[in-house]
Amino acid sequence: MNKRLKYFIMKRIIKNIFYLLSLLAVISIGIVSCDDENNTGYSTMTPTSPTITISAGFTSPVTLTEDNSVHTFTVTLSEPQIADIKLYIKQTDGTASASDYIVTGSLVIPAGSTSASGKIQILSDDMKEETETLTIQIGDESTANAALTPITVSFNINNLTSGDLMIDLTWETDALTAVGLDLTPEKAVDLRFLLINSVGEIVDVADGASFETLTLSGTDLPDGEYRIATDIYSTINAGDFNAPITLDLNLDFNQVGVINDTILTFPAAMTNSFTCSTYRVIMATIQKTGQTYSINKALSLSWSADLESLAGSWSGLDSYDYPSHTVTSISNGKLQITGLAFEWMSDYWGEEVLEMLPVDIVMDWNSHGEFNISEQPYMTTLYKGTEYPYTIKGHGSFRTCGSQPEMTVEYELIQDGWEVGAYLVSQGEPAFSEEITLDVNGIKSASVLKSAKMSKKRLINKPKR
Repeated sequence: MNKRLKYFIMKRIIKNIFYLLSLLAVISIGIVSCDDENNTGYSTMTPTSPTITISAGFTSPVTLTEDNSVHTFTVTLSEPQIADIKLYIKQTDGTASASDYIVTGSLVIPAGSTSASGKIQILSDDMKEETETLTIQIGDESTANAALTPITVSFNINNLTSGDLMIDLTWETDALTAVGLDLTPEKAVDLRFLLINSVGEIVDVADGASFETLTLSGTDLPDGEYRIATDIYSTINAGDFNAPITLDLNLDFNQVGVINDTILTFPAAMTNSFTCSTYRVIMATIQKTGQTYSINKALSLSWSADLESLAGSWSGLDSYDYPSHTVTSISNGKLQITGLAFEWMSDYWGEEVLEMLPVDIVMDWNSHGEFNISEQPYMTTLYKGTEYPYTIKGHGSFRTCGSQPEMTVEYELIQDGWEVGAYLVSQGEPAFSEEITLDVNGIKSASVLKSAKMSKKRLINKPKR
């Protein structure tokens, strides 16, 4: 073989080897690229630093019994990840032991998912124990690849024997609609939970910072009829946007082996307008006989007041911007009122008041401070040489929360069967009313004095009578 032929053959072999090596390199790059598609920044799912939020499906603290109740919570990831995210749950405080509850020890959000749920179950037992406490922490610093703020949830665990009756009080509000604040029910209004005996005495009260629970002892509580009631301990004030907040009330009754989640609901049962223990909402009655309980829904209102505390002079303006001359007094155990429309009569209506009689107020104790004034003789006036007798009727309410009692009263003056207020309304004038405050110091407010000085007679065409 000559040198020229050898050269040609070697050149062809080297060229083929280079081609094979190039082909293998291309295939290798393709394989590596496929692997990177699943595991690198070129993937459709990239590793990031997501945040985790934890939300409980209940309000902490929870007061309950050892009744095998289950309470769930949800862990949510801000975006899915290519690896599992693991959280740890543990008891951090409380007197309860591991035999009192079951909790999800750890929680995994699988790769590609954004949420997972766990549960806390309070176990029942037959042991007579004191109230136990339990604090559970969900999440800790050991969680990798995600940022989270751990939360704690707390439980007060009552021991419920077969003869005890446990009652839970919960509520919802329209705070968002009423005052524009998205508040939890307990932040909007804090209620007390009352057990009242047949003579009106408070036998037991639950007054925590959350939903409330009462337990009626089957052995220690005497037999008889009891009322289940609530009143307001505190409530939100939204300033310029403040308005009455309406509450829906719920009662949940449980007795081991006898009553299981018997629920009574009371839609729009109360507002937060009456913010002290003087005003109560009664929801149900319970007849206890031994360890047997007869439960009856019986929604009603009640209030209490010392009549002496409502007697005195009242400051404010009437619906015609005249300063109030209203005075209340006690006579024969009844509250009486006089002075309504005094300045209106002499200035606006132009009649001289010859006589003004105190009239009886009839209290409605099954209400939130309401009262009535039945039609009765009230005043005698003089107009163009003729005397005119007037009667009065009306209704109103007292608000006794705060440093000074307040009164709203709406009334009608009637002269020989003719209703003066109704006539004025037909002429575009306001109806008779006053919103006034008890002047406990005997000094009228500066705004009332200023208004009195600015009062001017308003002339109208009085009808012939």
